[in-house]
Amino acid sequence: MHTLGHPIFNPVRNFQNMRISASVSSLHARDLAPSVALLDKAGVNFFHLDSIESREIFAFERRLRGFTKTPFDLHLITSDPIKYWDDIRQSSISEITIQLESLHSPLFVPEDLKPKVGIAVLASRPAEFFKPFEKSATTLLLMTTTPGHSGGKFQQEQFANIMRYRILYPHLPVTVDGGVIPTVASVLTMMGIPQIVSGSYLFKGNSVQETVTNLRTQDLTDWRMDEVLLPEPELLKRFSLRLPEMLPYLNSNAEITEVPVKNDWLDALSAKTVADNPSPFPVILVDETIQLNAFQAKINTLETPPHMALTLNSAGELTGICCLAAYKG
Repeated sequence: MHTLGHPIFNPVRNFQNMRISASVSSLHARDLAPSVALLDKAGVNFFHLDSIESREIFAFERRLRGFTKTPFDLHLITSDPIKYWDDIRQSSISEITIQLESLHSPLFVPEDLKPKVGIAVLASRPAEFFKPFEKSATTLLLMTTTPGHSGGKFQQEQFANIMRYRILYPHLPVTVDGGVIPTVASVLTMMGIPQIVSGSYLFKGNSVQETVTNLRTQDLTDWRMDEVLLPEPELLKRFSLRLPEMLPYLNSNAEITEVPVKNDWLDALSAKTVADNPSPFPVILVDETIQLNAFQAKINTLETPPHMALTLNSAGELTGICCLAAYKG
């Protein structure tokens, strides 16, 4: 059985200030110092390093440390991490994620390693793939493009994949790596993703400062809820939900009313209604066609922010789930 030697990392509580890890492994040597200076001035939280079966990254890490005091995180893609433990011990790296698909043998992390150790996995993998590491990984890196390669494009269906992991592992800090632009980052923030990795995109705008700011503060777009939701409401069966007899319902015009919970919704969720002591996370019903910016504006006015949105189609049938920043399981 795969085991890790570190305890679970304390769950992130503030989901509203997106942390940015700047991917710099592909920077040319002559561009390193000025690029790092721009990124530091813009206030990135980490410098992200990628290694695909190579020790060269550790020489790069030592050179990079000469320009910055910002923490480093390493994405290690290898069949056998044991080859790199000594290099990591001698490095200044703060966090490591190990690509699960690349491993050829069970993973054990030595207790004497100082960096926090987490797991990287393709977001398209079934979420159960990560289950053996749930109690030992410090963080989860979800790859939405090809691991170790920059410049990929984020595909819209990845929102559902990411949400599946968020719902099943709510207390584990999740980082998303691959094609994240400001409009994508705004949806990830709504979902409660605390950190992203960004590489070549950071240098594509008018300035690095502007690009970093946009990744953190971009308003939600006019995308609709049905474009980002997870179309698997039955996933909530494992939670044995206890719903109040009436639930708030947000229609496509962002008007909110109270509606009675229907028996077919309860059947679909394996849930029950109760007058008192409902499940610990608040739920809201939402028309699946509502625009995200209107949805967010409305829930921001609520005294108790919902942790989960259950979406309905025009026939009043449950069609999906959207977990929100407040959701912690």
